[in-house]
Amino acid sequence: MVEKAVSYSPLRISFGGGGTDISPFPEKYGGSVVNTTIDRGVMAKYVPDQYGLEISSRDFLRSFVLNESPGSKDLLNKILGLFEMNGIIKGRVVLNGDVPPGSGLGSSSALITSLLNLIHYIKHEKRTWRELADEAFRLERDYFGVILGKQDPYAISLGGFKHMSFNRDIIDVTSLNQYSEFIEDIEKRTLLLYTGKTRESSNVLKEQVARSSQGDERTLINLKEMRKIADEMKLCASMGNSDRFIELINYGWEIKKNFGENVSNKTIDGIIEKGLSSGAQGAKLMGGGSQGFILMIAKKGEIENLQKEMMSFSDLVIRVNYDYEGIRIF
Repeated sequence: MVEKAVSYSPLRISFGGGGTDISPFPEKYGGSVVNTTIDRGVMAKYVPDQYGLEISSRDFLRSFVLNESPGSKDLLNKILGLFEMNGIIKGRVVLNGDVPPGSGLGSSSALITSLLNLIHYIKHEKRTWRELADEAFRLERDYFGVILGKQDPYAISLGGFKHMSFNRDIIDVTSLNQYSEFIEDIEKRTLLLYTGKTRESSNVLKEQVARSSQGDERTLINLKEMRKIADEMKLCASMGNSDRFIELINYGWEIKKNFGENVSNKTIDGIIEKGLSSGAQGAKLMGGGSQGFILMIAKKGEIENLQKEMMSFSDLVIRVNYDYEGIRIF
């Protein structure tokens, strides 16, 4: 019998290029992103016992037991079905996340990769990080019905600070971890602010996907510009140019707001505006848009003051470190 095990997937911050990894754009024009994983994540713990499989989640405050509600489309019951399809029908699976689901930090992909990693561990199957990401992407899209880009499962499975390019089915990853002085400068100024609400990213992304599929000229121009931003960010990392890197974060956010009416709102705009006048050098909303976490990069020496100032806008304003391991079992 498999011993108790915990699968952990880090969450990710996308600095630039988000949206260029979402079909059909990368298949036609090629996509490019820069991201890093962080020291917040999603854990899936398996505890073996002789009873019917139980799935529970602290985040949803829900639990399901095998065959309790057949046919249910509830996320936890679909997860239960995933384990059953893989022949795992006894024991307990406990899910815990460091941030609320749907918060723009890749939590959906972190959950799926963590579950898959746990399933393969229980079945004594080995997978490379790329094989795991391939499987997670297809599962999230086809089984869980999520509209997503290819960035998240690959970024999370590998971990680290990196540039990723997408050309049809080819995904190239260039690690930027060697530029340690540049990364440490950005890292120690990184702040995440939770807006107090989450959203279903698929709903926000539908408008972008529709426009891209229809060949909308303005959308394609914006996506190509986002791709250029990510490519320049890669160059900034190699040259140690953090000021330009942060300028590109702001520029990318201005472009992203053109992707749809629901990308931003008065509340998000107000928080970002206040942050930029209170010690932030750069700021953008993470994920598809509308709600979730706002990324802020403080001016040098200002992160403590910025954090205190932004606490009046949110109950969760956190400093983070970057993660270089990716998914793991312990």
